[in-house]
Amino acid sequence: MFVNGKATAFTRPRDAIEAGIGIVMQETSLADELPVWENIILPHYGSKEKIPASELRAKAEAAIHRLDFADDVSLDQPTFQLSSAQRQIVEIARIVALGSRIIILDEPTAALSPSESARLFSVMDSLRDDGHGLIFVSHRLEEIFAMTDRITVLRDGVSVGSDIPTSELDQASLVQLMVGRAVESLQAGEIPYTAENPVLLHLNEVRAAPVVKNVTLNVHQGEIVGLGGLVGAGRSELAEAIMGVRRLDTGTIKVLGEPYMPTNPAAAGAAGLGFLPEDRRRQSIIPDFSVRENILLTHLSQGSGQKLRYVDRRDRIAEIADLIELPRDRLDESSIFNFSGGMQQKALIIRSLLMNPKVLILDEPTKGVDIGSRATIYSLLRKLAADGMAILLISSDFEELLALSHRIVPISDGRTIGSVPASSIDEEQLTLMCAPRSSLGRQEVLLSNIAAHFEVQAAWLIRAGARVLCLARQGHVIAPNLPEPGSVQPDGETSIAMALAAGSSEVFIEEDDHQSVVLKIKNQRGHSVGLIALAGKTHARPMKYDEVVEFVSKSLSEFEEGQLRVTSSSDTKSSQGSDA
Repeated sequence: MFVNGKATAFTRPRDAIEAGIGIVMQETSLADELPVWENIILPHYGSKEKIPASELRAKAEAAIHRLDFADDVSLDQPTFQLSSAQRQIVEIARIVALGSRIIILDEPTAALSPSESARLFSVMDSLRDDGHGLIFVSHRLEEIFAMTDRITVLRDGVSVGSDIPTSELDQASLVQLMVGRAVESLQAGEIPYTAENPVLLHLNEVRAAPVVKNVTLNVHQGEIVGLGGLVGAGRSELAEAIMGVRRLDTGTIKVLGEPYMPTNPAAAGAAGLGFLPEDRRRQSIIPDFSVRENILLTHLSQGSGQKLRYVDRRDRIAEIADLIELPRDRLDESSIFNFSGGMQQKALIIRSLLMNPKVLILDEPTKGVDIGSRATIYSLLRKLAADGMAILLISSDFEELLALSHRIVPISDGRTIGSVPASSIDEEQLTLMCAPRSSLGRQEVLLSNIAAHFEVQAAWLIRAGARVLCLARQGHVIAPNLPEPGSVQPDGETSIAMALAAGSSEVFIEEDDHQSVVLKIKNQRGHSVGLIALAGKTHARPMKYDEVVEFVSKSLSEFEEGQLRVTSSSDTKSSQGSDA
């Protein structure tokens, strides 16, 4: 090994740190009892140089600001309270605070949402421009092609391709190098009709403070429902509340049609629920147990002594291992840490299925998993659903969520926002649906001003395929109404149905003295960010299209620092509507 042109051999991590090499591990290694800022500067405590605490805290603060995550993580927050994504942010900040010239990032985006990943990539670009050398380890092909200059591929601990210019590879050839065979691309399968199947998991206005604020959803037999949200939206916390790990404050839950009150994971398993937590190292694995012992943990919760009858589970373990392509001879490994991340996840999926659950909750099932293992897990989930299992799938990989799910339930700031057929939306629209509602207050003020000025009802809408999502609505209630905030409706059932389909740029006046107009809003890059719809009675105050455009344009110039605008009249669609 050569560092800065010199042959080097490290005998301890401190040697690498002093040589200017830092690493962000896939599995976080934070001290839970320390606050965030001390975890960021923790390696400095091993230095011979004594640095004042105030200076160390300033280093931690500078690192978080350098990453542009100051609003996401509080320096004084106890580390044990952090989500998986926040822990990853702290790990990266630690390396930035060290000032390492060579930075190794092992699956740094595994727990990050698309928007957070984009922010991290911006920081990586900046570090590269400043002269840092980055070694980026990832199984996500789009990230590899977006961020790297050269690619080295490892398979079974052996380099099968070294220093290949990224421009010389495409995704298919890279996959073949990675797994030694062609892997079918991730594409959405045919979505079965499950609406009339029994509802196996029902949540109504569930609240588990402080993160889960109002969640309503159903999962039918044979259905995969994706819970789509960004980090901090309450996805993992909801799963924990269902399983009895987190206290449920209000709301009702039914499992297999029966009332259910979560108390603990053992009771959840007895009720027919299976669960794969988000963080396998912190929440799932006992390091001193063998692979088989780790798999049998759920079985241990069902009794003791002769009641356990391990032999009864042996065949079931082997059956699931075959389905998920985990070699049977590897089940008797003495330590699960001998497995790769993908193999560990396969073993934990076996555990979650061991007790034959009717409802399976999976939180980031492919986090840190190689592409070959991902394909196997995808195939298994589709088979389980086809066999009648109800699956609630949580994933920060929206491409994965859209391809595997039959329906998507967006969640933002702890609140679910209707449900949408997965085939009706794309990644950009889903991200918009799940975006934190930090801008909601400003949207409501904007709409309130527009509604008051024209004496109408005003709403901020997003089209998702053949559906309309209402983010906010202000003004007097009229008949027919614009969609309610948080509702997702087929656009043919809203009062702006024809306005979305017509090509004219005018205010449409209906026979019953209703008037409506819809304006398409774009950002500076020309991407659509939604629609502003106005609807009201003509006798109150007739609207004129040019006046509407002028007033809304002026209002937008003061909103989001002038980043948004009304499209040209030739692109704007306006017309009548039917029922709300």
